[in-house]
Amino acid sequence: MATICWKSCYEIGVGTFDAEHQNLVRLVNALYEGIRQHQGELLAQEVLDELILYTDKHFQHEEQYMEKYNYPAEARLHHQQEHQGLREQVLAYRQRLQSDPQNLLLPELFRFLRQWVLDHIVETDMQFGAFLRQHSVYDCGPPVL
Repeated sequence: MATICWKSCYEIGVGTFDAEHQNLVRLVNALYEGIRQHQGELLAQEVLDELILYTDKHFQHEEQYMEKYNYPAEARLHHQQEHQGLREQVLAYRQRLQSDPQNLLLPELFRFLRQWVLDHIVETDMQFGAFLRQHSVYDCGPPVL
């Protein structure tokens, strides 16, 4: 396992969303640090709670811009389904962690979040960023943090 080192190839070209994605990476990395330092379930619960709140705000922000700029319906639906899938997975992990006193799920949770965030940014968000840049949107105001 390794933390995510932010790289320019993860930038979608819309400053606000890039900053929000960096915050998502920070949360995933905080989970890794907690695992590495054997801080266990308490830290995992805190990070998951923060992740749930943050992703809801971030996803709502992205979806607001999809609506505002008429992002194509099929692409919008796919993007929203990915968002909903993450919400469901994170809630399921949170519930499973409550019944896992040995914290055996923490490495699995980190691997899942790491992979999901990177795949979503590099594939799905990158397409959305290209769409927004075609509409001369390079920033959406202050990041939702």
